[in-house]
Amino acid sequence: MDMVSVHHLKKYYGKGENLVKALDGMDLTIEKGKFTAIIGASGSGKTTLLNMIGGLDVPDEGEVIVDGVNLSGLREKELAVFRRSKVGFVYQNFNLVSTLTVRENILFPLSLAGSTPDAAFFDEIVGLLRLSDRLDAFPGELSGGGQQRVAIARALIAKPAILLADEPTGNLDSKSGQNVLGLLKLSVETYHQTLVMITHNLEIAQMADRVVRIADGRILA
Repeated sequence: MDMVSVHHLKKYYGKGENLVKALDGMDLTIEKGKFTAIIGASGSGKTTLLNMIGGLDVPDEGEVIVDGVNLSGLREKELAVFRRSKVGFVYQNFNLVSTLTVRENILFPLSLAGSTPDAAFFDEIVGLLRLSDRLDAFPGELSGGGQQRVAIARALIAKPAILLADEPTGNLDSKSGQNVLGLLKLSVETYHQTLVMITHNLEIAQMADRVVRIADGRILA
C-alpha cells in the first residue's frame, strides 16, 4: 500500500532566462511503512518535493496524495490540520525552542493543537530516545545529537503517519549521525511509520529500503 502518491508534479520559480524547474512533471509513489532516501545534487528538487509531501508548499500542476488525503483541494487551515495530524518533521537545524525545556519542546505540537498528551506514549518515546533523564534540561545544555533526539521525539509525539527528515544528520559528527539514524529507523519500525529522508550521505542512503535519485526536478531511479 502506498503512503505517498505524486502525479505529474510541477513547481517552477522565476521567468524567462531565470526560470527554475524545481519539479518538472514528477511521478512518485512511496510505500507505507518503509524508509525511503531521496538523494540528488543541490537544486535538484529534493527539498521542494519534501515540502509538497508535507503540505508546506503547493504545486503549480499535479497532485499529492498522502495517506489517502489529496492535498490539492485543501485550504490553508485544512493543510495546517493535516500537518499536525499526519506529518512529523525533522530538520537539520533541530528547530527547538531554546527557552523551553526538553519536555516542553517534545509536547509543543500537542500544545499548539490543544491536544492532551498520551502519558504512556510520551514515556515510551523518551525512553526509546534516551531522554528520560534530560526532560528538565534546555536545548542548549544538550549535545547536537541530544538535540536531534529531542527533535525526533517532538516529531513522533502526535503519532504521525509519515516522518519527513531533511538532512537530519547534516550538523552532526559521524558517530552521532549514525546513532540518530539508528534511532529514526528503530522508531519507524516500532511505530510502523513511513520515513522519507533527504540526504547527501550515500552511506546513510544505502541503509534505506529504497533510494530515489532526483536531478533537475525529475526522478532518475
